[in-house]
Amino acid sequence: MNELFEQHIKHFPHMIKYCFFEVKNHYKYYLSAFAIMLLLLLITYIKLMISDAIDVEKSTSYFKLIGLFSYMWIFLSLFNAEKTVRKQGALYNRLSVPYYVGASAQVLLTMIIFLIIVTVTGIVSTSTTNIIEINHLGFFYYLVMAYILLVPIASMIGVLGKYMYSTRFIVFGLLILLLFIVPILYVPDNMYAVWVNVLKLNPLFYIINGFQQSMILGNASVTNLPYHILFYFEVAFIYLAWINVNRAYKTKYFK
Repeated sequence: MNELFEQHIKHFPHMIKYCFFEVKNHYKYYLSAFAIMLLLLLITYIKLMISDAIDVEKSTSYFKLIGLFSYMWIFLSLFNAEKTVRKQGALYNRLSVPYYVGASAQVLLTMIIFLIIVTVTGIVSTSTTNIIEINHLGFFYYLVMAYILLVPIASMIGVLGKYMYSTRFIVFGLLILLLFIVPILYVPDNMYAVWVNVLKLNPLFYIINGFQQSMILGNASVTNLPYHILFYFEVAFIYLAWINVNRAYKTKYFK
């Protein structure tokens, strides 16, 4: 695991260069993603103003919207990682960098878009209701945890896509399913506790719900210690799987 971290830090400049390469060649795609998020925020704001919603309804709407933005970050990161590693392996070979540089770049680029749109959402939400409390430290914590979680998942999906053509369809299907099992279309407090506890076994639920709570409920996002410990164990298992993938398929470099 230490080797993976060391390699990631060593090749961080290459990842930044690849980010610039991606933005230069696909800037319309990233601008479109940001524009869609901004449009969703605008629609939500106008809808709440027209309906003259009470503060609780406003906070619930922004709660779900933050969750949707988090989901879009995850969706774009994982889906693009598969395409990036599959199609641009030759580029990594010429640059002599590990395959996960491209996957990590996809996570970083969409994270920047997510960070900008959530910042705007925070400004808008706090200006329209008085009951929203933002925990900036908690938000930064979940931002780091999300990056740590998504990099190995995106990398393994990329490797799988290199060997199996149907990976893109499997990933797309699972990401669509994810939309219904994370707190976007529903609010966890309105469900039976036993179902919420089952859903919390999903580490992506932890990330999305963490962003929602840190942007809407403040300190509630960092008070559940057992839930944090469960997430750390899950991340450890994911990194162990990533290490085994690297060893088994010897995909440190494309040759």
